Amino acid sequence: MADNKGDFLVGLLVGGALGAALALLYAPQSGEETRETLKRKGGELKDTALDKYEKVKDQTSSIASQVKDSSVTLASSVKESASNVAGRVGETLGKVKSDVSEGVSDVKEAAAAEASSLSATAREQANRLKQAAAATTPATESKSSNGSTT
Repeated sequence: MADNKGDFLVGLLVGGALGAALALLYAPQSGEETRETLKRKGGELKDTALDKYEKVKDQTSSIASQVKDSSVTLASSVKESASNVAGRVGETLGKVKSDVSEGVSDVKEAAAAEASSLSATAREQANRLKQAAAATTPATESKSSNGSTT
C-alpha cells in the first residue's frame, strides 16, 4: 500500500510538471502571464496532491483500525476456543480417571473372588486327597502285616 501511494504521488507530480512544461512551450504568452500560469498550476497541483494524500491517509487509518479490530476479535475467539477445549479435555480426563478407577476396583473384586474360589477349590481337593490317602493307607498296612502275597 505504501509503494502504491508513493508511486501515485510521483506520477502525479511528474505528470503535472510535464503538463506545465508543454503548456509553456505551445502557448505564446508574456513572461508575466507564464509565471502566473505556472504559479496557478503549481498551486492546483499542490492542492490535488494534498487532497490525495489526505484520502490515502484516511483510508490507511481506516484499514489499520479494521485490521486491529479484526485481530482483537480473532484473538478473543482463539482464546475462548482454547479455553473451551481445555475445559473439555479436563472433563474427559476426569471421566477417564473415574472409569479407570472403577475398572481397577472391578478387577480387584473379581481377582479377590476368583482367588477365594480357587482357595476353596484347592482346600476341597486337598481334603479329598487326604481322605483318599487315608483310605488307601490302612489297606496297604494290613496286607503287609499278614505276610501274604497275592
